[in-house]
Parts: sequence; C-alpha cells; structure tokens
Amino acid sequence: MRRDVKKMRLREFLESLNEGMILIEYQPSDHPERAFLEILTFFKEKGVTPVVVDIKDSLQVFVQQLKLQGFKIKVDDLKVIKEGGRATVGELLGKIDEFEDFTHHIGKYWEVYKKISSEERKTLIILGLHKFLNQIKPDITKIEAYFEVIGRRHLQESGRVAFLFLNIGASSKYFRKGLEEIADCVLRVDKYQNVLVR
Repeated sequence: MRRDVKKMRLREFLESLNEGMILIEYQPSDHPERAFLEILTFFKEKGVTPVVVDIKDSLQVFVQQLKLQGFKIKVDDLKVIKEGGRATVGELLGKIDEFEDFTHHIGKYWEVYKKISSEERKTLIILGLHKFLNQIKPDITKIEAYFEVIGRRHLQESGRVAFLFLNIGASSKYFRKGLEEIADCVLRVDKYQNVLVR
C-alpha cells in the first residue's frame, strides 16, 4: 500500500490532475456525494460533462443525499451507463443487467461505451463499485479484467481520467488492496472536502 504523502483540498488535487485512474475511498459515514458534486462542477466549468457508470442506483442515492443537504445538482445532461438497478437519472446511454456471466457483462458494457464519442467520454465516474465487486468475489482475475475494460482501455488516449468511488466499509480488504494496486492514485475524502493522497 502506498504511504500517505499529502493532504489537500479536492479542487486543488483536480487542478493538478492531467490523466489517470483515481480510486476514491470512503467510509459509510462519509459524504462521497459531495466529492462527486465537486468533480462534476470542476469539469463542467471546463466544458466537460463526465460519463457516469451508475451501479445499482448509486447515482440516485448520491443525488438524493445532495438534495437533502441543500445542494443543487443538475443531472439531466449527464451521460449514464447503468449496471443493474431501476432508477433512471440523466441521459441513459445503455443498461447492463447481466451479472452472472461476467464475460457477457463486460462485452455488453463495451458495446455501450464504444458508441460514446471520444470527447464525451474524456472523463468517467464510477459510482457504487462495491456493489459490483461483491457479486464477483473472490475472483481477482475478473476484477482485473473489469478494470482493463472500464479503466485502462478508457485511458489509452491521453488526457482521460477515471474516478472510481469505493465504499471501503462495504468492501473486503482483498478487493481494496487489489484496487489500490491497479489505481494510479488513491484518495480518501473527508467531510471537509480535504483529500488524503496515498
């Protein structure tokens, strides 16, 4: 595991970011939805609307939590790939409900993803990652294959960034360590929107 190296505001981190796969870890008592809003706001100010991978209605939960806290969030223009779940938030690009056959799941995901224009998929945000990982345990080869598609393949062109939100309180240490090894940078966001860069 990487050692803690620096603590900074999330926006400061985003301003220093050029590309890469960023793992954002949080506990159930934290407010990851605020980090999500900060990331959306930052990129929209730059004219970029991220593509959101919504695993089992996590996007709806994040949006609802923000509204309950008094934050305004515009999601109608979000490009959304749904993995399971029922609630549709934003502009639905495609939905994958197949989880039992992992190879089929990955194939369906890539079919949806490759239809998105190169510019639109410049920034990717994955919500509810633990909900997906818990379904494919304990096969690390499947995890690696999953991130090869949604992460590394996404980042083959320069200037692309992927944010992976992981509830570490609902994930095994096995998965967490595996993801920390795969990620280019690991962040832990606190309630004040400070990030601990690991």
